[in-house]
Amino acid sequence: NVRSSLIQGSIIAAIILIPFLLNWRILAVCLLDFFLTLLFGLLVLSWLGVGLNTMTLGGLAVAIGTAIDDAIVYGENTYRRLRENKADGDPLTPLEIIFEGSQEVRDSLLGATIIGIIVFSPIFTLPGIEGKIFTPMGIAYLAVVVVSSLESLLVSPALCAILLPATKVTQREPWLARFCKAIYSACLNFAMKSPLLIMGIATVLTVASIVVIPSFGRAFLPEFQEQTMVNTLISYPTVSLEGSTKAGYVVEESLKNDKRFEFIQTRAGRAAGDSEAAGVNVAHVDIELTKLGMQDREESLKVMRKAFEQIPGAAANIGGFLQHRMDEVLSGVRSSIAVKIFGSDLAELRKVGQQIEQQMKTVDGVVDLQLEPQLPVPQIQIKFDRDAASRYGHTVGDLSETIETALNGKVVSKVLENQQSFDLLVWLKPEARQNLDTIRNLLIDTPDKQKIPLGSIAKIEEGTGPNTIGRENVSRLIVVSANAKGRDIRSVVTEIESKVKSNVQLPTGYFIQYAGQFEAEERATQNILVFSAIAFVAITVLMYLSVKSIPSTLMIMINLPIALVGGVIAVALTGGVISVASLVGFVSLFGVATRNGLLLVDNYNTKYAEGMPMKDIIVKGSMERLNAILMTALTSGLGLAPMVFQGGSGQELLQPLSIVVFGGLFTSTAITLLVLPALYSKFGKHLFPKKEEETKPEQFFMHM
Repeated sequence: NVRSSLIQGSIIAAIILIPFLLNWRILAVCLLDFFLTLLFGLLVLSWLGVGLNTMTLGGLAVAIGTAIDDAIVYGENTYRRLRENKADGDPLTPLEIIFEGSQEVRDSLLGATIIGIIVFSPIFTLPGIEGKIFTPMGIAYLAVVVVSSLESLLVSPALCAILLPATKVTQREPWLARFCKAIYSACLNFAMKSPLLIMGIATVLTVASIVVIPSFGRAFLPEFQEQTMVNTLISYPTVSLEGSTKAGYVVEESLKNDKRFEFIQTRAGRAAGDSEAAGVNVAHVDIELTKLGMQDREESLKVMRKAFEQIPGAAANIGGFLQHRMDEVLSGVRSSIAVKIFGSDLAELRKVGQQIEQQMKTVDGVVDLQLEPQLPVPQIQIKFDRDAASRYGHTVGDLSETIETALNGKVVSKVLENQQSFDLLVWLKPEARQNLDTIRNLLIDTPDKQKIPLGSIAKIEEGTGPNTIGRENVSRLIVVSANAKGRDIRSVVTEIESKVKSNVQLPTGYFIQYAGQFEAEERATQNILVFSAIAFVAITVLMYLSVKSIPSTLMIMINLPIALVGGVIAVALTGGVISVASLVGFVSLFGVATRNGLLLVDNYNTKYAEGMPMKDIIVKGSMERLNAILMTALTSGLGLAPMVFQGGSGQELLQPLSIVVFGGLFTSTAITLLVLPALYSKFGKHLFPKKEEETKPEQFFMHM
């Protein structure tokens, strides 16, 4: 799905350029530059040992906008200069125009690339599983960005020198460019005449977005749209293998005639040597969804849960393989929410766990609720008399080994039969292992070759004890686990915390720890915000070194939050939940807005250095960048459209990111084309660098 979206996005981006340029030579320059960038980006990934997967392909898809932006800025600027040169009374040669066009945009492109790298750097600081997921995407994105910058500096001039000198340049721009400029001219004049209104609207939208953000739900990552569900059905510890299997068969019978389910299979218990060892009271019910079931996956899972609810006294956990694995890595349990109660007494732990379970039942959105089944089970308890054992020359370790052999068995040899090897196990007969008298009369060899009954050195009786004892960081614990449906996980956990704090009294020395996906989301969000703030400061410094004006730098940086308005609106329209993937989208969007702002302001400064009047600086500087900005916005936005609107399996992580960037491109473009001109119209005389500070960005960027 991601690969097809990348291909579709690239084709859409290429098609958009045609009506804006309507010249096959300059179109060839832009497209060759773009596709060579993707090709060399893939080669760089290969050299770095980074394979192609969902996230690296997603990084390439997100980088489409930057790659084609570099190609457009250089190619469109050169073609425009050739058109203007033809109307000049003393025209230069095409190669001279190509060289001057390269010099004109070289420095701003290089600066924008450096800033883009810094903007994306917080992605590489993500810890844990979120870092493992998004780092490949960041590597792919930066590989394309760096290659794109080098392409624009080295390959694009060569392509222009080969293809453009012989081109027939018309003085009239293509019809679409003229149409866009006619509309934009009216909007630009309005922005210049009413700058306070434009800035007021931008401020209101920004403040409204900031106010709305806290009301959004929070999630770690979107739910994976897995087709195979690996479900767990946990019964009481005393339930037999046959009982667990029958419970699974009840689910099978309930769903077997439903066309939303392809196949259902039940497995009970997992061997002691298995990496996921489980008792015979644990049944794994694997269910494959059909295409019909995947069309409304939420409803299919709802039907599935109802089937599991038919089993009295059993707790079900519904989820896919990837989801379970991620939950286990994050919290140690196969659920997105884990409430861990720590303490010393097992009975007290279970009592507190039951109270918390009752509180969680009242929370809307909680599903698959389960209190860890630490229950007393019948046991044969053997308590050694250490003094008596020592009189016969025995240690507790020696005796334990003998008893383990008798009751649990011990491999003493191998048997080869039909080319297969089988363990030869020595232990008591099954009926003997359940008979207290037989165990008491079990003869133990002493060091002096005597034989004594086990009952003479140990007390053997029936009793009860916990089926399992959970520990974490040396402390005993019991876990109440659950998943969230119909609500974002952050709001569910917040309500659970509130109800537990109000209604559950913890004994002295006992404490609760909330773990799971929300904990990872909180950690990732904090990480991105902190390092994004550091990146913001670094970008501000670089921006000043580029535009050489503190007021101008502040205007660009203060207006960047307006670019996020579109992303916030997009999130609100698609469910109102912000995940780590959405935050990565906001980081990408921040880079796009910074890049466009720098390119436009640099053009203003160039016009100012040429001595143009203020109005001409704004009008001509904005008009010259209009086509490039529109082409970049359209190619970037529509290039991501397949991932935004298709979604589905394989694109769960990339769709929220793409939605944010797609929505944010609208406000980012509006900032560049309307808000910045309005600011310069109102405060222009304070925004340009002073005469003694006038310098091209190359004085900084070319010496880095």
